[in-house]
Amino acid sequence: MYNLLKSLRLSLILLFIFSLIFLFAKYLLLPIIIFMFIMKFLGYFKFKKPINKKSNNNRDNNSKIIDAEYEDID
Repeated sequence: MYNLLKSLRLSLILLFIFSLIFLFAKYLLLPIIIFMFIMKFLGYFKFKKPINKKSNNNRDNNSKIIDAEYEDID
């Protein structure tokens, strides 16, 4: 009798695990695979980030920083 309950419990656990795998494959696996193919396809093209010459000059950036410490006005 104990073996029957043990095998029934094992079958329920396996059914639960397989149902989770099925739901994952049904709703998430296909979009993940499509996303991977799109990323591989876009990887063949090399996109370069445009360089902003103004952001390289740190001396000008230091003068633009605003100090946040203010005294209370009475």
